[in-house]
Amino acid sequence: MKVIEITEAIDPLAEYANSQEPIMLTRNGQIIAALMPFTGNPETDQLPSNFQEAIEQLSLSEKSDLDHSRQQTELATTFYQLVEQWKTETRGISSTEQLSLHPSYQQIIGMGPNVIPLLLRELENNSGRWFWALKAISREEPVTPEQRGKTEEMIAAWWNWGREKGYTW
Repeated sequence: MKVIEITEAIDPLAEYANSQEPIMLTRNGQIIAALMPFTGNPETDQLPSNFQEAIEQLSLSEKSDLDHSRQQTELATTFYQLVEQWKTETRGISSTEQLSLHPSYQQIIGMGPNVIPLLLRELENNSGRWFWALKAISREEPVTPEQRGKTEEMIAAWWNWGREKGYTW
């Protein structure tokens, strides 16, 4: 038997470590493991005979959560693939207009409001030139005329806007 030490780095799993309910682990919307609480009673400490039974035991809201999780994973995967393609293909370009009109950048804008948290995370982790995309998607401009051209202030303005709108990233 393999023992895996649960640390705070694995928040979703650690959150349920002391739970008294079954846990389904998924990747890309597919169930990869099912965990049951350990009680010491061999009759109750058993996984369902197969995953299909476990899926059927899930409530509708849990199934909806799985679908939403799968969609979010697919969205993030597509987003980061486009970001990498954009970075690779625009290396050395300094024109904001050229960067923003690149097909990968435009596809990110086309993904709509669901990518706003990912864009805010990109600003946080990698800075980058995501102001145009944020403005195009949100149809808002939290950057004041005095802040324009001051990257750190522009980033802070978008973070404040994101928090006010209830986004988490």
